[in-house]
Amino acid sequence: MDARLRPLALGLALVAVLGVTTACIPLPSPLPPDAEASPATEESGTPVPDYSGTVAPDGVEDVFAEREEYFREQQLPMDGSPLVAVTPAQHEFIAQQRAYVEQQGLSWTAADESLSLALAGDACETAILSRHEVDASTLQAHVATSPLFAQLVPADAQGDARLQAEAPIASVMVFGTTFMCPDDGDMWVAAYQDVYGG
Repeated sequence: MDARLRPLALGLALVAVLGVTTACIPLPSPLPPDAEASPATEESGTPVPDYSGTVAPDGVEDVFAEREEYFREQQLPMDGSPLVAVTPAQHEFIAQQRAYVEQQGLSWTAADESLSLALAGDACETAILSRHEVDASTLQAHVATSPLFAQLVPADAQGDARLQAEAPIASVMVFGTTFMCPDDGDMWVAAYQDVYGG
């Protein structure tokens, strides 16, 4: 694994999501505070609208077409069903994430896999919709509007407490982008460092 992405012990009890709140999952972050890159979005069980034939500002149709192609390539179900690694890159991401979690003495579940893939996929979608221009403001906007983060971060968390709650989740997300949309991964890592420091 790239030295920038060596695991950092940042355990956090996350709520298993994707439509249903079930149990607390300790999902440590694999991204160290001395990494470099950042944000994006994806799917949260909401059907993806069909923008074909829509009249839009220059280039917008291309962005939506790219997003649709990305979803096809990643084979991500859009019906809210749990996500399972299917591509070689997804398998590698999940294998490394699982190994990291188990090294911390925690158990890995199917919910952890689904959540990890959803976080990374959402970020990759955001990168596409941002025309592959990801920086700290992109990451902050993504986290602020993400249904996944909304379910995982206590609504009343403010200031440093909110950043501490977001950081491990964002770390998993950003780590996943280095596999699921590697061309945007370094930008996500840099944005992560700008927002959450180290």
